[in-house]
Amino acid sequence: MKKSAIVGIVVALGAVWTGTAWYTGQKAEAFVKQAIEDSNVELKKAGDKWGINAVAELASFERGVFSSVARYRIKFTDPATGGAPAKEHEVLFVEHLSHGPLPLSNLKSGKFVPAMVASDFALEETPTVKEWFAAAKGAVPLSGHYSVSYGKDITGNFDMAPVEIAKDASKLAFSGMKGDFEYATSTKRGVFNVAADSLVLSGPSEDSDITAMAVKGITLTSDMKPAANDMYVGSQKVTFKDWTITSKEKPPVQFKDTSIAVDLTEAGPAMGAKMAVDFGMINVQAKDMAGMKLVIDAQNLDSKALKALNDVYEAASRRMLQSQGEQTTPEFTDEERAVLKTNLEQLLAGNPTLAVAPLEVRTANGTSMFNLNLALAKPAALDGEFSDMLVQALRKLDAKLVLSKANLADLMAIEPQTRGVPADQAAQTAKGQAEMVGTMAIAMGLGKLENDSIVTYLNYADGQVDFNGKKMPLEQFMMMVMGGVLGGAR
Repeated sequence: MKKSAIVGIVVALGAVWTGTAWYTGQKAEAFVKQAIEDSNVELKKAGDKWGINAVAELASFERGVFSSVARYRIKFTDPATGGAPAKEHEVLFVEHLSHGPLPLSNLKSGKFVPAMVASDFALEETPTVKEWFAAAKGAVPLSGHYSVSYGKDITGNFDMAPVEIAKDASKLAFSGMKGDFEYATSTKRGVFNVAADSLVLSGPSEDSDITAMAVKGITLTSDMKPAANDMYVGSQKVTFKDWTITSKEKPPVQFKDTSIAVDLTEAGPAMGAKMAVDFGMINVQAKDMAGMKLVIDAQNLDSKALKALNDVYEAASRRMLQSQGEQTTPEFTDEERAVLKTNLEQLLAGNPTLAVAPLEVRTANGTSMFNLNLALAKPAALDGEFSDMLVQALRKLDAKLVLSKANLADLMAIEPQTRGVPADQAAQTAKGQAEMVGTMAIAMGLGKLENDSIVTYLNYADGQVDFNGKKMPLEQFMMMVMGGVLGGAR
């Protein structure tokens, strides 16, 4: 091939690359402006709810052929409260945009997938975040990188710098945080993962006995998308490898391998919600005491009714938070109470189910477990006696308690040890107490002994109760329970 032909090809490719980058730069600018418009829509929704007016602005956009520089301004106003006037704040971000089809910043990091634009962004110092910059000791507190595909899907990561803040006798030390995220524009599905090594808070408090709290090994994962009723479905989970609470008067408490997971699902006109809380091990005074797990699962929740109930509760909660301490619990207006009643009836009409499966307590020598399953229905009316409404709303109930005597003895030995009783002595006393509890429960017909565990179960359906094998009408069971309660009170 002639040298002139090769030069011509190179020049042609260069022209195509330059033209594509220039065209992509125009698309990137249009994307940025549209993203700001979309952000302002969401900021207005939040402002209408919480009373904080916020707006995003494109402060400047310097477009080049292969790259551009954009600056964004977010302005928000704290409402006037307690006689103080409204106060305005602003936060600035700068980002260096590399144009596609192969953004230079992506190529530097080994990413060769075509993209419309890639950004390296960072928070800029303003009076609003001046203290954050100072706490980061010269580092940029928040920065990151993201790419936008030609389909306008977004992938990226961010980095929060370590910070230390000390004021009077209080101190905060944060290791910093790293995370990555994905966002699909077509489905509005957002996925992000966050990790931080540690967060330590210490200092006296006027309304609490707690003097310090330290959390290590923090992770947060989220995969959410909008449901048909504009709520969100998906999964979220936060974990703490180690969580220690120090108090003035009480012994230090350490939670090992703690996790909180929430799963929200949608199936046609119904939604489901499941929450699992697990304390892998609870340590008191440097001694492992017990682990605990609780799983709550609600299904067949009417989507429209759930959304209406959630909106009313959110509105009342916002008023409570904005009351400056005058309200300690959410308070509802007459109109909101009517909405609650109507939608609670609609929710129950969908025959929802509620389960505690399980509540579990683990110790070195055994595990105790409680399971509860409820099937609900719409009662004839929601304005009668509570006991009558409860019976009408309850279609079915299954409950089972398995109480390990060895586990019970371990639990009974905890409190004496915190008072200084030697572990061997506390364990021996607790073992005798657990045996006594088991003997009394069996003698009173409250349980049966199975594999050295006290087992109690209760089943209810169609007005009939099965309590540890004894079948009776609900009214008889209620009289038996009330008799036991009144007898215990005497």
